[in-house]
Amino acid sequence: MNIYQRIRRRLHLWRLKRKGVRLSAHALIDRTVDIHNHQNVSLGDRSVLYKSISLYPSKEGRFEMGKNSHIAPFGYLLIDKNKVIIGDDVAIGPFCSFICHSNHVSGASNLFRENYLDGDISIGNNVFIGAQCTLLPGTIIPDNVVVASNSVVKGQLESGWVYGGTPVKKLKPVSDG
Repeated sequence: MNIYQRIRRRLHLWRLKRKGVRLSAHALIDRTVDIHNHQNVSLGDRSVLYKSISLYPSKEGRFEMGKNSHIAPFGYLLIDKNKVIIGDDVAIGPFCSFICHSNHVSGASNLFRENYLDGDISIGNNVFIGAQCTLLPGTIIPDNVVVASNSVVKGQLESGWVYGGTPVKKLKPVSDG
């Protein structure tokens, strides 16, 4: 990285901090990341939001990422008034979607456009989420979990397992080869 690129990166991070983003030491946010309500976003030490991520908390919503974690390019996080809490040592693949606020069908007489489902998304420590996964409202992923690419996750998973599929199912213990 040349001196011009270093200066540009530092200036970008300084601007984000002035807008209210809480960045720990060595945390990085690519300049193409789209953030709404900067004051509701915090990243831990050495965490990274790579290019072209959309991060949408409302004034009541919150996004927190622990240390040594990252979200790969082209992530979409619709947080609204909810929370997305990501632990330490979490790797999230490209094109993943976190949906905390979604249309919902609650009965035959109710239109989906008049009904919404809301829920926080919580991810523990030492978690890997493969490319193109979708996490739905109310998802809880505890420590030491792997979620295979192209999976749809809703509800609470169990620690120490590899999950995959649509909807996600338990496949095997993490320790299996």
